[in-house]
Amino acid sequence: MKDLEKVILDYSRGEVGLDETNEKLKEMGSNITLNPMRNMFTADELMNTTAGETPDEANGYGIMDHGVGSMEKVRVVNGRTPDVNMGEEVAFVYIGGKKYRLRGDVLVDEE
Repeated sequence: MKDLEKVILDYSRGEVGLDETNEKLKEMGSNITLNPMRNMFTADELMNTTAGETPDEANGYGIMDHGVGSMEKVRVVNGRTPDVNMGEEVAFVYIGGKKYRLRGDVLVDEE
């Protein structure tokens, strides 16, 4: 699982493109594929995405994993996802090379 997470984190940092990320996931035997119509980051989005020392410092765009086999692009503002509230469901957000747990609409350190 750590290798898969590294591939997604590298994508969230902008170190690898979407096609290369999907190829790496495929080579790993993962059933996860990032959808170019829903998961593509623009250059501007990547440049304006930051993840600080604490979850509330995260801003920009990340990838949300909510356990259904497809990941979703999600907007983050000061450690919150204003367009998504997962309630009690388990979800994670990969943003700026970091992984956070999403509780409701708030990013928290992974437990």
